Amino acid sequence: MKNSYLVIVSCLVSIFLLYTLVFIYTFFNFNNEFKYTFKSLENLNFHEKYSKKLHHIREELDLNTLFKRPKVEDLLFTTITNPEEKEVIVLFQGDSWMEQLTSPVDDNFISVELVQKFKSNKKIAFINGGTGSYSPSIMNLQLDVLEHDFKIFPNIIIAYIDQTDIGDENCRYKNNKVYKDGVLKSIQPEAHLMYRDLFNYSQIYGISKIFLKDNSKISKTFQLINFKFKYGITKSSIRFYRKYISNSKLNKSKLIKCYGGEIANYLINPNDADIKYFADSIREYLKKIEQKKHVKKVFLVTAPHKNHFDKDSDQKTSFKLNVSDVVNGVLKDKKNITHIDFSKILLNDKNFDYKNIWHIDNMHFNTNTHGKLFIQTILDELSKYLL
Repeated sequence: MKNSYLVIVSCLVSIFLLYTLVFIYTFFNFNNEFKYTFKSLENLNFHEKYSKKLHHIREELDLNTLFKRPKVEDLLFTTITNPEEKEVIVLFQGDSWMEQLTSPVDDNFISVELVQKFKSNKKIAFINGGTGSYSPSIMNLQLDVLEHDFKIFPNIIIAYIDQTDIGDENCRYKNNKVYKDGVLKSIQPEAHLMYRDLFNYSQIYGISKIFLKDNSKISKTFQLINFKFKYGITKSSIRFYRKYISNSKLNKSKLIKCYGGEIANYLINPNDADIKYFADSIREYLKKIEQKKHVKKVFLVTAPHKNHFDKDSDQKTSFKLNVSDVVNGVLKDKKNITHIDFSKILLNDKNFDYKNIWHIDNMHFNTNTHGKLFIQTILDELSKYLL
């Protein structure tokens, strides 16, 4: 009995000492713990609200430096030139290719400067809704949010459909979609640790809420330790569950982490079912646009990735599918929509040096190419339409 008592006391003392050490370490590394959290409650609440409908929106760290005092709305869209009465409103939509317009990978703002200098015989306002990993289904929902919550009614939509969108639609968003009466209402965020966690903000939200409370540093340290302990236990339990417990009830497609490799596989090893689902997602997006009477013109933009060009690359990683072909198939009976197809523009140019146009990730144009080729070509097509 006495030995049992000593064991219990020893364990309690050990736990106390361990907790004290953890507390001291956390207390003196306080600022590092909150380095990647939201810096304002307004931004946190805005991000959490709209991620519930749009799966995710821009991160606070991604707010561009072009505008010295970014508004909370910049987490969702960026107003390049302010709309005024009797102006044509042009909305850019798409993934990081379009987000790069106002949030370049470096401090070179050539793309947005070209837009700002755009000349036309009409007054034009430009708004950029481009957000990393946005594909047709989220752009579909984004249109409703911009209209209902921000009174933005675009007359012209320029939507970029990326090569990775087929993977985003099939791997990342398919099982998170919520429909009501056959209409897409939301794409739920990755709220549960059990499921895909690339855009899972549950930990960032939790830690941010602690950081933004009007409490003492000591109180916040206690709360942070307790939160991370519970979070760690939950995540460890899930890892054990994934690895050792066979689960027939769980939708295993939701357990796939949709990182670069999984997304690229839809281009490396395409199949008819995935292509059809992707094409239907584009059609659903275009149907939504057709319901918007204020939209008078739509441009769909596609561009190849380096793996479409590089004939010397490993066959295991070369892209066999080009989404521009899928878009062409969707647009067969939609003559009023203009497809700006950079695959057609670049692949047919035998003198074009494709090796020096890429960002280091080989999936995006570098800043100069993005501005002087990508954005300039889009603006040229827009100018032709406006004339």
